[in-house]
Amino acid sequence: MSEAKHNTLRFGIVTDIHYNPETGNQTQAGLERCIEKWTSEGVEFVIQLGDLISREGPEAEADLIAVRDMLARFGGPVHHVAGNHCLAVPPERYKAIMGLDSLYYTFASQGIRFIALDGMEVSAINAPQAEADSHLLEYYRDVKQANFYCGAIGARQLEWLVQELDLALNNEEPVIILCHLPLLEETTDEKHGLLWNHEEVVAILSRYPNVHACLSGHYHSAAQAMRNGTRFDVLPAFRDCLDVPEGCCFMVELSDRGIMIGPTM
Repeated sequence: MSEAKHNTLRFGIVTDIHYNPETGNQTQAGLERCIEKWTSEGVEFVIQLGDLISREGPEAEADLIAVRDMLARFGGPVHHVAGNHCLAVPPERYKAIMGLDSLYYTFASQGIRFIALDGMEVSAINAPQAEADSHLLEYYRDVKQANFYCGAIGARQLEWLVQELDLALNNEEPVIILCHLPLLEETTDEKHGLLWNHEEVVAILSRYPNVHACLSGHYHSAAQAMRNGTRFDVLPAFRDCLDVPEGCCFMVELSDRGIMIGPTM
Protein backbone atom coordinates (compact mmCIF):
# COMPACT_ATOMS: atom_id res chain seq x y z
CA MET A 1 0.00 0.00 0.00
CA SER A 2 1.32 3.37 -0.97
CA GLU A 3 -0.69 5.56 1.38
CA ALA A 4 1.99 6.91 3.72
CA LYS A 5 -0.54 8.17 6.25
CA HIS A 6 -1.49 4.65 7.33
CA ASN A 7 0.31 2.95 10.16
CA THR A 8 1.04 -0.75 10.22
CA LEU A 9 -2.10 -2.77 10.87
CA ARG A 10 -1.93 -6.38 12.04
CA PHE A 11 -4.86 -8.73 12.27
CA GLY A 12 -5.32 -12.46 12.70
CA ILE A 13 -7.11 -14.56 10.13
CA VAL A 14 -8.40 -18.14 9.99
CA THR A 15 -10.72 -20.07 7.70
CA ASP A 16 -12.47 -23.40 7.29
CA ILE A 17 -12.30 -24.55 10.89
CA HIS A 18 -15.04 -27.15 10.21
CA TYR A 19 -15.60 -27.82 13.89
CA ASN A 20 -17.28 -31.02 14.98
CA PRO A 21 -17.24 -32.68 18.42
CA GLU A 22 -15.12 -35.63 17.24
CA THR A 23 -12.14 -33.32 16.76
CA GLY A 24 -13.31 -30.70 19.25
CA ASN A 25 -10.35 -31.00 21.61
CA GLN A 26 -7.87 -30.60 18.76
CA THR A 27 -9.80 -27.62 17.40
CA GLN A 28 -9.88 -25.94 20.79
CA ALA A 29 -6.17 -26.55 21.41
CA GLY A 30 -5.27 -25.23 17.96
CA LEU A 31 -7.34 -22.10 18.35
CA GLU A 32 -5.91 -21.49 21.81
CA ARG A 33 -2.41 -21.53 20.28
CA CYS A 34 -3.58 -19.12 17.60
CA ILE A 35 -5.12 -16.75 20.11
CA GLU A 36 -1.99 -16.81 22.25
CA LYS A 37 0.15 -15.89 19.27
CA TRP A 38 -2.27 -13.27 17.94
CA THR A 39 -2.31 -11.68 21.36
CA SER A 40 1.47 -11.67 21.68
CA GLU A 41 1.75 -10.10 18.20
CA GLY A 42 -0.68 -7.35 19.17
CA VAL A 43 -3.22 -7.92 16.41
CA GLU A 44 -6.10 -5.43 16.32
CA PHE A 45 -8.80 -8.00 15.51
CA VAL A 46 -9.42 -11.43 13.99
CA ILE A 47 -11.20 -12.29 10.74
CA GLN A 48 -12.86 -15.68 10.37
CA LEU A 49 -13.50 -16.45 6.68
CA GLY A 50 -16.23 -19.06 6.92
CA ASP A 51 -17.12 -22.73 7.28
CA LEU A 52 -16.95 -22.78 11.05
CA ILE A 53 -18.83 -26.08 11.26
CA SER A 54 -19.18 -29.38 9.41
CA ARG A 55 -22.34 -31.10 10.61
CA GLU A 56 -25.85 -30.46 9.34
CA GLY A 57 -29.19 -31.00 11.05
CA PRO A 58 -30.12 -30.25 14.68
CA GLU A 59 -26.50 -30.48 15.88
CA ALA A 60 -25.33 -27.62 13.68
CA GLU A 61 -26.48 -24.81 15.94
CA ALA A 62 -24.77 -26.24 19.03
CA ASP A 63 -21.57 -26.72 17.04
CA LEU A 64 -21.73 -23.12 15.79
CA ILE A 65 -22.11 -21.76 19.31
CA ALA A 66 -19.25 -23.92 20.59
CA VAL A 67 -16.72 -22.76 17.99
CA ARG A 68 -17.93 -19.17 18.21
CA ASP A 69 -17.15 -19.23 21.91
CA MET A 70 -13.68 -20.68 21.26
CA LEU A 71 -12.85 -17.75 18.97
CA ALA A 72 -14.39 -15.26 21.41
CA ARG A 73 -11.62 -16.09 23.89
CA PHE A 74 -9.44 -13.82 21.76
CA GLY A 75 -10.96 -10.96 23.75
CA GLY A 76 -10.93 -8.44 20.91
CA PRO A 77 -13.18 -7.99 17.88
CA VAL A 78 -13.78 -11.08 15.74
CA HIS A 79 -15.31 -10.40 12.32
CA HIS A 80 -17.18 -13.32 10.78
CA VAL A 81 -17.73 -14.13 7.11
CA ALA A 82 -20.36 -16.81 6.45
CA GLY A 83 -19.37 -19.89 4.49
CA ASN A 84 -21.57 -22.49 2.84
CA HIS A 85 -21.26 -24.92 5.77
CA CYS A 86 -22.12 -22.17 8.27
CA LEU A 87 -25.56 -21.92 6.71
CA ALA A 88 -26.49 -25.38 7.88
CA VAL A 89 -27.86 -23.04 10.53
CA PRO A 90 -30.67 -20.95 8.94
CA PRO A 91 -29.36 -17.47 7.97
CA GLU A 92 -31.51 -15.51 10.41
CA ARG A 93 -30.51 -17.76 13.28
CA TYR A 94 -26.88 -17.68 12.15
CA LYS A 95 -26.91 -13.87 12.26
CA ALA A 96 -28.41 -13.87 15.74
CA ILE A 97 -25.81 -16.31 17.09
CA MET A 98 -22.89 -14.47 15.49
CA GLY A 99 -24.11 -10.99 16.41
CA LEU A 100 -24.52 -9.81 12.81
CA ASP A 101 -27.18 -7.52 11.40
CA SER A 102 -26.35 -8.61 7.87
CA LEU A 103 -24.20 -11.27 6.20
CA TYR A 104 -22.56 -8.54 4.13
CA TYR A 105 -21.16 -5.50 5.89
CA THR A 106 -18.21 -3.16 6.16
CA PHE A 107 -15.87 -1.97 8.88
CA ALA A 108 -12.74 0.17 9.04
CA SER A 109 -9.51 0.12 11.01
CA GLN A 110 -6.65 2.61 10.80
CA GLY A 111 -8.08 4.15 7.66
CA ILE A 112 -8.43 0.82 5.83
CA ARG A 113 -11.88 -0.27 4.65
CA PHE A 114 -12.85 -3.94 4.91
CA ILE A 115 -15.84 -5.15 2.89
CA ALA A 116 -17.29 -8.54 3.83
CA LEU A 117 -19.39 -10.19 1.13
CA ASP A 118 -22.11 -12.81 1.38
CA GLY A 119 -21.26 -15.21 -1.42
CA MET A 120 -24.15 -17.52 -0.54
CA GLU A 121 -26.86 -14.88 -0.85
CA VAL A 122 -28.23 -16.53 -3.99
CA SER A 123 -27.90 -20.27 -3.51
CA ALA A 124 -29.69 -23.55 -3.07
CA ILE A 125 -29.99 -22.88 0.67
CA ASN A 126 -31.28 -19.30 0.44
CA ALA A 127 -34.66 -18.26 -0.95
CA PRO A 128 -34.09 -15.40 -3.45
CA GLN A 129 -35.16 -12.00 -2.12
CA ALA A 130 -35.68 -10.31 -5.49
CA GLU A 131 -36.95 -11.34 -8.93
CA ALA A 132 -33.52 -10.74 -10.45
CA ASP A 133 -32.02 -13.12 -7.90
CA SER A 134 -34.59 -15.80 -8.77
CA HIS A 135 -33.49 -15.61 -12.40
CA LEU A 136 -29.85 -15.70 -11.31
CA LEU A 137 -30.41 -18.85 -9.24
CA GLU A 138 -32.27 -20.52 -12.11
CA TYR A 139 -29.48 -19.64 -14.53
CA TYR A 140 -26.65 -21.08 -12.45
CA ARG A 141 -28.64 -24.08 -11.25
CA ASP A 142 -30.24 -25.15 -14.52
CA VAL A 143 -28.08 -23.65 -17.26
CA LYS A 144 -24.57 -23.52 -15.88
CA GLN A 145 -25.10 -26.46 -13.48
CA ALA A 146 -22.72 -24.77 -11.05
CA ASN A 147 -21.56 -26.40 -7.81
CA PHE A 148 -24.71 -26.58 -5.69
CA TYR A 149 -22.77 -25.81 -2.48
CA CYS A 150 -21.54 -22.47 -3.86
CA GLY A 151 -23.59 -19.35 -4.57
CA ALA A 152 -23.75 -15.85 -5.96
CA ILE A 153 -23.97 -12.25 -4.82
CA GLY A 154 -27.45 -10.85 -5.44
CA ALA A 155 -28.52 -7.68 -7.21
CA ARG A 156 -29.04 -5.57 -4.07
CA GLN A 157 -25.73 -6.62 -2.59
CA LEU A 158 -23.96 -5.73 -5.85
CA GLU A 159 -25.50 -2.26 -5.72
CA TRP A 160 -24.40 -1.93 -2.10
CA LEU A 161 -20.87 -3.08 -3.02
CA VAL A 162 -20.54 -0.38 -5.68
CA GLN A 163 -21.78 2.26 -3.24
CA GLU A 164 -19.27 1.17 -0.61
CA LEU A 165 -16.42 1.12 -3.14
CA ASP A 166 -17.36 4.59 -4.41
CA LEU A 167 -17.39 5.90 -0.85
CA ALA A 168 -14.02 4.33 -0.04
CA LEU A 169 -12.49 5.77 -3.22
CA ASN A 170 -13.81 9.25 -2.40
CA ASN A 171 -12.42 8.93 1.12
CA GLU A 172 -9.05 7.67 -0.19
CA GLU A 173 -9.39 4.46 1.81
CA PRO A 174 -7.51 1.31 0.77
CA VAL A 175 -9.94 -1.61 0.51
CA ILE A 176 -9.66 -5.27 1.49
CA ILE A 177 -12.43 -7.58 0.23
CA LEU A 178 -13.48 -10.58 2.32
CA CYS A 179 -15.41 -13.47 0.75
CA HIS A 180 -15.57 -17.12 1.73
CA LEU A 181 -15.76 -18.28 -1.86
CA PRO A 182 -12.78 -17.71 -4.20
CA LEU A 183 -13.25 -15.13 -6.96
CA LEU A 184 -10.78 -16.39 -9.58
CA GLU A 185 -10.77 -19.75 -11.35
CA GLU A 186 -7.01 -20.03 -10.88
CA THR A 187 -7.42 -19.91 -7.09
CA THR A 188 -9.62 -23.00 -6.75
CA ASP A 189 -10.38 -26.32 -8.43
CA GLU A 190 -13.41 -27.92 -10.02
CA LYS A 191 -14.34 -29.83 -6.88
CA HIS A 192 -14.46 -26.80 -4.58
CA GLY A 193 -15.82 -24.32 -7.11
CA LEU A 194 -16.04 -20.57 -6.67
CA LEU A 195 -18.46 -17.66 -6.49
CA TRP A 196 -21.00 -18.21 -9.25
CA ASN A 197 -20.94 -14.64 -10.56
CA HIS A 198 -17.25 -14.15 -9.89
CA GLU A 199 -16.59 -12.56 -13.28
CA GLU A 200 -19.10 -9.79 -12.62
CA VAL A 201 -17.73 -9.11 -9.14
CA VAL A 202 -14.09 -9.09 -10.27
CA ALA A 203 -15.02 -6.71 -13.10
CA ILE A 204 -16.48 -4.34 -10.52
CA LEU A 205 -13.43 -4.59 -8.26
CA SER A 206 -11.07 -3.92 -11.18
CA ARG A 207 -12.57 -0.44 -11.60
CA TYR A 208 -11.22 0.63 -8.21
CA PRO A 209 -7.46 1.16 -7.88
CA ASN A 210 -7.77 1.27 -4.09
CA VAL A 211 -8.87 -2.39 -3.89
CA HIS A 212 -5.62 -4.01 -2.77
CA ALA A 213 -6.60 -7.56 -1.89
CA CYS A 214 -9.36 -10.13 -1.69
CA LEU A 215 -9.05 -12.73 1.07
CA SER A 216 -10.99 -16.00 0.81
CA GLY A 217 -11.23 -19.57 2.06
CA HIS A 218 -13.21 -22.60 0.80
CA TYR A 219 -10.41 -24.09 -1.35
CA HIS A 220 -8.56 -25.97 1.36
CA SER A 221 -5.22 -26.26 -0.43
CA ALA A 222 -4.82 -22.46 -0.73
CA ALA A 223 -3.79 -20.40 -3.75
CA GLN A 224 -2.74 -16.91 -4.78
CA ALA A 225 -3.10 -14.86 -7.96
CA MET A 226 -2.89 -11.26 -9.16
CA ARG A 227 -5.47 -9.54 -11.33
CA ASN A 228 -5.29 -5.88 -12.40
CA GLY A 229 -3.02 -4.99 -9.49
CA THR A 230 -5.20 -6.72 -6.87
CA ARG A 231 -3.97 -9.82 -5.10
CA PHE A 232 -6.38 -12.68 -4.49
CA ASP A 233 -5.36 -14.90 -1.59
CA VAL A 234 -7.14 -18.13 -0.65
CA LEU A 235 -5.92 -19.30 2.75
CA PRO A 236 -5.34 -22.93 3.84
CA ALA A 237 -8.05 -24.67 5.81
CA PHE A 238 -7.55 -24.78 9.57
CA ARG A 239 -9.22 -28.22 9.67
CA ASP A 240 -6.49 -29.76 7.57
CA CYS A 241 -3.78 -28.62 10.00
CA LEU A 242 -5.07 -30.11 13.23
CA ASP A 243 -2.14 -32.54 13.38
CA VAL A 244 0.46 -29.96 12.34
CA PRO A 245 2.19 -28.29 15.31
CA GLU A 246 2.47 -24.90 13.55
CA GLY A 247 -1.24 -24.94 12.71
CA CYS A 248 -3.09 -22.97 10.07
CA CYS A 249 -3.72 -19.61 11.69
CA PHE A 250 -2.27 -16.57 10.02
CA MET A 251 -1.47 -12.95 10.61
CA VAL A 252 -1.87 -10.23 8.00
CA GLU A 253 0.26 -7.09 8.14
CA LEU A 254 -0.74 -4.05 6.11
CA SER A 255 1.79 -1.24 5.80
CA ASP A 256 3.52 1.05 3.34
CA ARG A 257 5.57 -2.00 2.30
CA GLY A 258 2.42 -3.74 1.08
CA ILE A 259 0.51 -6.77 2.31
CA MET A 260 2.27 -9.57 4.16
CA ILE A 261 0.47 -12.81 5.09
CA GLY A 262 2.22 -15.41 7.17
CA PRO A 263 1.61 -18.19 9.70
CA THR A 264 1.49 -17.16 13.32
CA MET A 265 3.38 -20.21 14.58
